[in-house]
Amino acid sequence: MFNMFPLDATSIDKSLPVPVSTQLHGLLSYILSHGDMAYGTKLPSVRQLAADLSIAPMTVSQVYQDLRDAGLIEMKRGLGAFTARDPNVRLREDQPINALRADIDALLGKAEHLGVSPMALVSMVTAQVQMRKPRSGLEIVFVGIFPGPTRDYVEEIKNVLAADDTVRIVTLEQLKTSEEARATCNQADVVLTFVHREMEVQALVPDARLLALRFIPSEKTRQALASLDPRTKIAAVTHFQDFIAIMRPSIREFAPHVADIRVTWSSAPDLSETIAVCDVVIYATGADEVAGLARPGQRCFEYRHSPDLGALENVLVPYLAHLRRSKSDDGRKGQAAA
Repeated sequence: MFNMFPLDATSIDKSLPVPVSTQLHGLLSYILSHGDMAYGTKLPSVRQLAADLSIAPMTVSQVYQDLRDAGLIEMKRGLGAFTARDPNVRLREDQPINALRADIDALLGKAEHLGVSPMALVSMVTAQVQMRKPRSGLEIVFVGIFPGPTRDYVEEIKNVLAADDTVRIVTLEQLKTSEEARATCNQADVVLTFVHREMEVQALVPDARLLALRFIPSEKTRQALASLDPRTKIAAVTHFQDFIAIMRPSIREFAPHVADIRVTWSSAPDLSETIAVCDVVIYATGADEVAGLARPGQRCFEYRHSPDLGALENVLVPYLAHLRRSKSDDGRKGQAAA
């Protein structure tokens, strides 16, 4: 069912002073947000998942309800739980290219009939585009968690933006406490954020146009994990206790040859002791202070995510094209009215 990595009794660490329900919620929300499960995929029943994980059915039931409230799953009476997110829904609903395919085919056919080569047609279209009045860029806001990593995410996203687009960064904490930050989001053409934070952000700025993007482990992180020696003892540290259960399977996804992985969080009382007995320290984004606890010569690196290129190219770019066209049409209407 969960095609990112298997779930079994070892997925939940009952020896940790972190509630089982918190671990399970973090584990499932990560899989549903960062995985590629198809829309409408049926999830294990409450009893089945409880049996697989050796935990109480009531715990699974409550977590499923919380995931439903977060918009990550749908509960259908008598049928069970299903994935609620379709990563291509924006593409199907808003991609303007779908409305142009017939016109493009007709234009190609007419050009062929007139003896105009495809390359000549492309040149003609390009020239016509250059003659059109330049359109104003889009005002984009990215809502992140930690300022530093968010700036890095934005730099990657800028690779698919137009030169005159502008991107402002707002942290989730600012969104919760600052009226100015909320106004910035409400006035933007679109607000971008992570899939697992979509409902939280939407609740804070209900009038904003919001698009959630899928993130995946970065190439640098995957390479670093794959290069680990099988005998390595790993200290895996997260900032959020909610996501402590995701650390071990996330590391094993790219380092299945490593068996000794000890998970903890950045404010755990025994953090220093855990790091001291391990060879490598891997910390999740946001737990950067952990690097300062590593001893000289001890390998230490961040488990970093990056925007999924597929989501940028197949969802974000077409969606922004739709917004540009709408903004341009609105501008022309305004000029005509004047």
